[in-house]
Amino acid sequence: MQTWVVGTVDEFALGKAQGIQVHPDSLAILARLAEDENVALGHLVIDDFDKPVPLTDGTIDLVRGEWISGTNNVFDKQFTVDLGLDRAIKRVRVLAGETALNQPEYFVRGYRLEAAAQVSPQVWHILAEQPDNFALNVDTNADSTWTLTDSGTALSREGRFVRLTLIREDRSNWVAIGEIEVFGEGYVDEGSLEHEFVPSVPVNVGQVRWQSERPSRTRAELQLRGGAETPWGELAAYTAAEFLFAGDEPVTRLESRIHLANTAPFASPSVARIEIDYDPVLVADQLLAEVVASDSLRKGETSTLVYRINIEADAADHGVSLLQLDGPFLSVEAVRVDGRELAPAQDYDWALTSDRESMLIELAAGEQINTSAMVEIEGQALFVRDKTAVVFKAGNKLQGDRDGYVNWQQGRELPGSTWTVLASGTPLRLLGRVIVEPRPFSPFVDGSARFDFVIGNIEEGKEVILEIFSLDGRRVQQLSQIGSARAYRFDWDGRDRDGQIVAPGLYLYEVRVENSGNARRGTFVVAY
Repeated sequence: MQTWVVGTVDEFALGKAQGIQVHPDSLAILARLAEDENVALGHLVIDDFDKPVPLTDGTIDLVRGEWISGTNNVFDKQFTVDLGLDRAIKRVRVLAGETALNQPEYFVRGYRLEAAAQVSPQVWHILAEQPDNFALNVDTNADSTWTLTDSGTALSREGRFVRLTLIREDRSNWVAIGEIEVFGEGYVDEGSLEHEFVPSVPVNVGQVRWQSERPSRTRAELQLRGGAETPWGELAAYTAAEFLFAGDEPVTRLESRIHLANTAPFASPSVARIEIDYDPVLVADQLLAEVVASDSLRKGETSTLVYRINIEADAADHGVSLLQLDGPFLSVEAVRVDGRELAPAQDYDWALTSDRESMLIELAAGEQINTSAMVEIEGQALFVRDKTAVVFKAGNKLQGDRDGYVNWQQGRELPGSTWTVLASGTPLRLLGRVIVEPRPFSPFVDGSARFDFVIGNIEEGKEVILEIFSLDGRRVQQLSQIGSARAYRFDWDGRDRDGQIVAPGLYLYEVRVENSGNARRGTFVVAY
C-alpha cells in the first residue's frame, strides 16, 4: 500500500483554487473578501410590498434593471437586500438608475441604511443616514455617513439583511434607483480546491484520512472521484476524518476536491493534510456484475434473486476472497463458481454486516479466486423501493490482515445488463410490524433480544431509533442505526445504559424514524 499526500504549502498550491487561499502554516482556508467585491450581486431584493425588484442584477438599465417610483410620493419607501448569510458590512452604494442619468433630478434626496442579523431579522441597526442628499449616487465612504466608526475609520457591522429607506421626497420629481451594492470584509462564504493524482499504473484506492478544523458556523467537506466523468455535485461529500473510497475502480486518475464554507464573516474552516492510500496491486483486473430477478417482484415480499459476478484476475492480483453486496436484504441459499456449487461453512461463510445494510461472503482459503471466473450468488431477497441498485465490491482477506483494513475494489455494472431491480406494488408503510424474539428473553441464556422490522418510503439515510423503557417510564437503553428503506434488526443484550443487566419483568419498546412522527410500540418480558 502506498499513500498520496497533500500537506505542504507547495503541495496545496498545486491545486486548482476557487475562493481558497493557502496559508503559510500549510493550511487551505477561505480567501479574504476583496474590498471591491459586491456581495449583494445576484441576491434577492424586495420592496415594502414584498415584491422583488431588480436592484442587484448588476445593471442600471432603463426599466428592466432599475426601479422607478412612478410618483413623487416616495417617503418611507423601503428596499431590503437578503445577502443569504451574515456579512461584515462596511460600505454600501446606491447607484442611480438610467432614468436618473438622463434626468439628474430623479436622485435619492434622503436615505437611511440599516442592517439586521440572521438570528434577529427584526432588529435593525443603522449603518448610515443622510436626510439631505445631493449626490446622484450614494456612497457611504464618500458621504462619510457611516455611523459605526473608530477615529473616523468605518467599522463593520454584521448582518444578513440590508434595508434602504427613502426619508425625503421632492414634490416635483420621481426617484430612479439602479443598483444597491454592499461591500464587506472577512472571508468569502465558500471556496474549493482541487488536486489531481495520476499513478503510473491503474490502482485500487483505499482509506482516506484528512485533517480539518471547523469553527462554529463553518463547514469543510472532501470529495473524491476516479476521473472527471461524474460531476462533483453528484458525488458524496465526506466530513469524517477517515473513510474508504467508494468510486469505480481501478482508477488511472484520482481527483480530490476540498469544499469550504461559512456563515460567519470572520471564521474560516481549514484543511491541513490529506492522505489517500492506494495499492498498485489490484484485487482483480476487472469486476462486473448483473442481477437476475423475477419481473413480477413486489415490494415487501421475498423473491429469488441470482447475482452474477464476472471476475478477471491473474497471478499479479491479490485475488478475490471477500464479496460484499449492498442493496437488498439477502438470505444466501447457494454460491456457485463456474457452475460448481460451494459447500456452506466448508467452502464459504456468509453474514449480514453489523448495520444490516450489506451482505458479506467470505470464501475459504482454498476457494480464493485468482483467475477468470463467474460467481453466482442465489438467495431470497426483500425489496422495499421501486428501484434498488444491487452494487458490490470485492476484497482480499490476506491483504486486509497485512495492511490493517480491507482495501475493497468497487465492482461495475456489466455492459448491456443491469444490476438494478424493479419492484411493483403500492408504497410500504413507513414502519412495519416489529417482531421481537425470543419471547420471553433471558440475557443469560439467549445472549440478546432481536427486534426485526421493515422501513419503507424513505430514500435518504435517516436515524432509526429503538428505545427500551421500564414500566415506570424510565428509559433503560437507546440504540440507533443510520439507513434508508430496508429491513432492520436491533440486538439488545439486556443491559441498561450503565452496562448493568436489567431486572426481570415487563418492558416497553418504541421504534421510530427521526422527524417522522411515526412510531411502533409494544411490550416484551425479560426473564432469568
